[in-house]
Amino acid sequence: MKSAADLHQKLGKAIELEAIKPTHQVLSVHEKKRKSLDNEFEKTANLFISNWNQQIKAKKKLMVSTKKHEALFHLIESSKQTITEREKQKLLNKLKKSTEKLAKEDENYYQKNIAGCSTRLKWENTLENCYQSILELEKERIKLLCNNLNQYTQHISVFGQTLTTCHTHIHGAISNIDVEKDIQALMEDTAVSSAENTSEFLLTDYFEEEPNNAMNKERQKSSIKSKLMRLQRDIENASGDLEGLQRMLKAYSSNSFPDPESQKSTAALMEETNLKLDVLQANSYKLSAVLAELEQRPQPSHPCSDSIFKWKEKQTHSYVRISRPFLMTKSGNVVREASSGGQSNPSSSSTASGVAQHGSSLCKALYSFQARQDDELSLEIGNIVMIHKKQDGGWWFGSLNGKKGHFPAAYVEELPSNAAYTGIRQDSQHTTLHTL
Repeated sequence: MKSAADLHQKLGKAIELEAIKPTHQVLSVHEKKRKSLDNEFEKTANLFISNWNQQIKAKKKLMVSTKKHEALFHLIESSKQTITEREKQKLLNKLKKSTEKLAKEDENYYQKNIAGCSTRLKWENTLENCYQSILELEKERIKLLCNNLNQYTQHISVFGQTLTTCHTHIHGAISNIDVEKDIQALMEDTAVSSAENTSEFLLTDYFEEEPNNAMNKERQKSSIKSKLMRLQRDIENASGDLEGLQRMLKAYSSNSFPDPESQKSTAALMEETNLKLDVLQANSYKLSAVLAELEQRPQPSHPCSDSIFKWKEKQTHSYVRISRPFLMTKSGNVVREASSGGQSNPSSSSTASGVAQHGSSLCKALYSFQARQDDELSLEIGNIVMIHKKQDGGWWFGSLNGKKGHFPAAYVEELPSNAAYTGIRQDSQHTTLHTL
């Protein structure tokens, strides 16, 4: 019994030195890292919430100032014949100061709205980084526990016949351990199931857009047009930035100049610029719709029209929902490539050269689309595109003028089957003539 007791005492000391103390040290380090990650995430979340609240406050302030400005304008217009020149000059000076104040508050509100894209993206990137860090901590913990069990079974095996029964049971459990399988199960349990992420961004709401405001129609249209011009300038600048980033990303991805870190940072900048461009276009569409109504023109159409919603809390606020790939799972590019992996087989190569296969269909481009990735297909209004595969997630795979790529399904209208047959014949004739 004393020998058995000595064996258990030695085993206990070995477990304490080789398992309990190292495990306690690792878990203490993990706890500190988790607190640091929580603080970082909370900080970026507070920045995002603060920007959201600042937008609402700036909007309220702009609305009040606009109403006061309009009241002062109407006062001057209605009292031109009844006041003296001196009083009239005072009112005009007051109107000038009001106009300058209104322009300043309008610019402040606009800039806060644009900054919302950056704060939202920073918050989501922090969330992704925290997720990856915690996943690494969990991997380290699983490996540590596995190592402890392996050391434990080694100690048990040398203690002789008295602990053979215990060793047999423990060895059976340990033999079923698969570290990689456990890590994979952890990743599957914590992975995001959807390939699309919907983000919500506040849009600008102006006094001029209210249906029953007191503004003169001509001044209302003039004010909206000036805001549309500002948006158009920013849209053109953002589009130029996006084209430059695309060229940079292509250079970083080439075999002659590979740079994974620069490629990753450039892709993040492209994501931010894409979001900014989407929000600017949504704001522009919303103002264009109001202007069309004032000018009694047909309402404009845009893919984002179904993604703009209103939310009421004392005031009515507009926001847009933008769907985009989740960064913490597969990127949208990888998902689309995986879903169209069968397109490279020999049976589909003839379609790329302009000769369509049976079963293909055609669609007509309703909107222009500028390709942002190498595997995407640029569209112009009226283009007839050959559809090879309809994929999940709102993207289709097809060919145009001999080039194959992905394009958004919302930007096109599928043509009837007889139109597809006619298009196939025309496409074949065009290819034959080009060859001759």
